[in-house]
Amino acid sequence: MPSVAGVDLPNWCVAGAAGAVAVLTPAAVYAYLLRTGRQRKEFFADIPQPKEGSVIFGGVGTLAKLSKPDKALPTIQQTYEELGDTWGVRLPKWLFRNHEFYFHTRDPAIIAEILSKKDVFHSRASGMVFDTTIPLGLLSLRSEGPHSQWAFHRRLVAPLFSDKFLLGYSEQVHEKADLLRFVLNQRIEDTKSTEAQCDLQQCLKLITLDIIGSIGFGFNSNAMMTYLPEGHPQELSKAEAAGELEFLEASEILLQETQKRTAEPTFMRYLPRRFMRWRKATGNLDKRINAVLNSGKSEGSRLNMLKALQDAHEGDRKMSRAELTDEILTLLLAGHETTGYTTSWALYEVACHPEVQEKILAEASAIDLDTLPLTHVQSMLPYSWMAWQEALRLHPTVTAIGRQSEVDITLGGKYKLPAGSIVLVSQLMLTRSEKIWGPDFMKFSPERMEKGYPETHLPFGWGGRTCIGKRLAYVEGVYLLAFLVKNFRLRVGEAPVPTPYVTITHSAKEGIQLMMSRRSD
Repeated sequence: MPSVAGVDLPNWCVAGAAGAVAVLTPAAVYAYLLRTGRQRKEFFADIPQPKEGSVIFGGVGTLAKLSKPDKALPTIQQTYEELGDTWGVRLPKWLFRNHEFYFHTRDPAIIAEILSKKDVFHSRASGMVFDTTIPLGLLSLRSEGPHSQWAFHRRLVAPLFSDKFLLGYSEQVHEKADLLRFVLNQRIEDTKSTEAQCDLQQCLKLITLDIIGSIGFGFNSNAMMTYLPEGHPQELSKAEAAGELEFLEASEILLQETQKRTAEPTFMRYLPRRFMRWRKATGNLDKRINAVLNSGKSEGSRLNMLKALQDAHEGDRKMSRAELTDEILTLLLAGHETTGYTTSWALYEVACHPEVQEKILAEASAIDLDTLPLTHVQSMLPYSWMAWQEALRLHPTVTAIGRQSEVDITLGGKYKLPAGSIVLVSQLMLTRSEKIWGPDFMKFSPERMEKGYPETHLPFGWGGRTCIGKRLAYVEGVYLLAFLVKNFRLRVGEAPVPTPYVTITHSAKEGIQLMMSRRSD
């Protein structure tokens, strides 16, 4: 039977003389796609779905709307309001060969069912996103049991987030926080006033990049210096600034590419201009790591992840050079932007709630943050910890957690899904559920976290694929939140309310623009 774009076509769709190359007749192909489209639509009839623009193209239009970063949040909210806690989007198999259906849910019962069927729902969809855009580290490798490459990598990487390593990272985090304080003070002084408007989202992206560069590679990264006011005596040259921002720009390109590939046919990723932009980004990321590996050692003598992984082993087995490169680049990609976004959202909420700001200030003022070990952050800054957690709830950095069905399955006793279907647990909508959080679910209230959070709150994923850097993200983010509140008074100025910008991560389209003034000593 002939096949076109993964769709098997009966012989009557094909015209041509015996022995000649078969030619598809347009009318026959159209009739076949229309018929199969109707059949597949009927197959998914029990799952609520947005209205399709075309039987042949299915829910491609809906998927496109959901993929617009500045429109995604209101579109997702509206769809859940109209269709309920569970719904889906059917895609044409001739365009989306491996993933015919996207199943969205915030229903706790169905989520529990998904969690319980680890042998059915795989954490990494094959042939779609992670394994085609970013390095083959813990984020993109598929876990296939205790002897898999993923399991081996996780065992070697896990110690990098232990107490021993967090203590070793503390001094470097303190130094970068001091750099952040210096640059923000210079911005204030440059205004010839007592306060200045600063984009704290950009600041936190830069400083967390500097931190992961230092503790990850031993790099003396100073991306934060690019935020100095124009004309400052210590302002970087254009070449120096470009070098500092190279990692940031490359990582953003890879994350953007990952988002795009979740909502489009495979051929689009090979459009020449876009494909070359992605290749250049991956090349830039590889270049710096290879330079370090070629030298035989990471930069500097202080503890860092690259140095530790170079020495890590299980018996005679160590990571190869390629594995080492992929894993370090994975830690870079996952280790700065996410923490920076959550911390900047936390600062925005703190600026909007002066009473919370005063509580954090009182807590932070009672200790010496300049020497606080990262291992003591939770015990010494409990209220700041809760404030950061609450910001993560209201503004989840990762908005949905995806799984792929390995076999045909029925969820909730009625939702039939074929093998290859993508199941998306909407972390974004779980945080906006009155059933879970109560009638004040949209209120920023750190006290909400005093007793922890429910099992359905999954900001760092679940099971064996729970984010391995979760602890570092918490202590680094909470520390920076307390540090900035202790050193600067924050308030919301005349800037517009931030517009949620949802891609793989959840940021603010205009940045987080806050008025900052130096606190008196």
